[in-house]
Amino acid sequence: MFVVAAGLHIVPLLTHQGEVDYLFFAVDLSFAAILFLEFLLKNKVPLIIRVFSLICATIFISVLSYMRSGLLGSAEISLTFMIVSFFVFLPPILSLVSSLILSLLPALFGGLVYFSWIRFPDSLGIRNNSPREWVFNSVSLILFSVLTGFLIQRLRAKLIKNIVYLKESRSKILKSQKHIDKLAFYDSLTHLPNRYLFEKLIQNRINSGVSESFLLLINLKGLKVINALHGIGFGDQILTLTGCVLKLYTDEKPDVLVASLGGDEFILWIENSNKSKIEEAIIKFDLNNNEILTPERLGHRLQYRVSGIQFPQDATHLDEIIRKLSIAMNVARDGILTKLVWFQPGMESKIEREQKLKNYLEKAINGGNFKIAYQEKVDITSKKTVGLEALARWSLAEFGDVTPDEFIPIITKSELIVPFGKCIFEKVISHIPRLLESYGKQIQVSINISPIFFLYPNFNEYIIRYLLDHNIDPKILIFEITEDVFLDEIETIQQIVSELRSKGISVSLDDFGKGYSSLHYMQKIQFDELKIDKSFLDDIACSDRNFLLLESICHLADSLGLKTIAEGIENEEQLLRLKQTSCHIVQGYLYSRPQILFD
Repeated sequence: MFVVAAGLHIVPLLTHQGEVDYLFFAVDLSFAAILFLEFLLKNKVPLIIRVFSLICATIFISVLSYMRSGLLGSAEISLTFMIVSFFVFLPPILSLVSSLILSLLPALFGGLVYFSWIRFPDSLGIRNNSPREWVFNSVSLILFSVLTGFLIQRLRAKLIKNIVYLKESRSKILKSQKHIDKLAFYDSLTHLPNRYLFEKLIQNRINSGVSESFLLLINLKGLKVINALHGIGFGDQILTLTGCVLKLYTDEKPDVLVASLGGDEFILWIENSNKSKIEEAIIKFDLNNNEILTPERLGHRLQYRVSGIQFPQDATHLDEIIRKLSIAMNVARDGILTKLVWFQPGMESKIEREQKLKNYLEKAINGGNFKIAYQEKVDITSKKTVGLEALARWSLAEFGDVTPDEFIPIITKSELIVPFGKCIFEKVISHIPRLLESYGKQIQVSINISPIFFLYPNFNEYIIRYLLDHNIDPKILIFEITEDVFLDEIETIQQIVSELRSKGISVSLDDFGKGYSSLHYMQKIQFDELKIDKSFLDDIACSDRNFLLLESICHLADSLGLKTIAEGIENEEQLLRLKQTSCHIVQGYLYSRPQILFD
């Protein structure tokens, strides 16, 4: 702008009209050079020096303009520019004071004119020699300063308010974004990465060229039963604590990633290791062996299963890895707890068969297509049949006879155990009138009750109501339950068993000795029968040690007022040994095989 102004001062040289103003030409050109130099050195010259030089230049030009041209010059424009600059760059009070002082400059010239210290030629007009005109010019600048200051301060306040609002909004958006990211990428209970983030992290590692890695899938056992007993909140607490334990275990281990797959499953990615090291670590690692997940805190020991797969030997794509890990976990559910089960190619055909059986089982349960085989229980002294055990049987055109050892685990894993339990119970109840006709009214019928069905809400109410509706005497029934039902929930089991026995239904502790805490349950809960596991009876004919153990169990049952039943008796040698004890009832192929009596 100063260059343009300087150029206008020498236009008369080209037009040959008017006089060339060499003074203003030199001044404008000098200031243009100074400002251009400041621009080039803007990173080296402090801002305050640049602003101060601009103020000095403006005041100098204004004074020079007043002296040369009076009120006709551009001084007033320069001063208004300077006033606006004050309000923009200086604090409110300082900018107002500075603007008012600057606005007095025309009044100062008016005083000089009044005392005749400055006289302007008539060619510049009579107003320049009037002190009042100069004072009016100062008044107009003062009004301009006040109004401009008020307007700029209001605009500044609104701008600051909007900036603060934008900052707060941005902060809220960032917080919301973080929250959304947390919900999208992390499990809300365990705060571990979820499946989506885990897959993303693993895919990045795979793309980076990881040579060999291992993935482990951890499944907590019995969480559904725990939820049924204590409520979902307690189950969520277990998941949260498990996540804390796994996080602590994997912290500061860059070669290990852990994530939650939702529900009762967790997954780990392990690099720079081998199968033997991982197997040793799984044996040593115990979710219960820490200060967080103590049995005392949970009410029982936390049980879990582990499956594993090797990348890229067993699978090369993430979807395939997860699928095969799940296949190995299905196999792990049938094996020993806490033992690591590695994926094997033959597992896929087993799972395919299970899936087909599961589909058929759903239809069979809905259609009541199971048959009931009854095996006799015989009094060891009188050799009379005193009871029957109801056993579910199932056959298919495609697979033939499917054993309970195969279809019961599938039913349990498929969450079909409650409708299956009801289906078998109701079918047995429908057979009882004919069983009484065939075997006599003194007969008792035993039904195996799944732990999940036994702990199902309102189980007792359902049983008693169904018996009343079908006019069946509860004393005919014996419910056989195994140690799996307990999970150390003694008070809950006590209440259920006590109520069943009060209605006349007998309760038998099945597979006695197979677990490690049967004696503890016998001490706390009143049973009617003790059914000795077949593993105690297989070698009693040839092993004095096993026979002494069996004899001790029978004496223990007698002292507690329980009937003793020996199952799995298959030869006369076993029977002869049993007769030397106080065992009451025997069951096994020696007397009868399970038979389907009714279609």
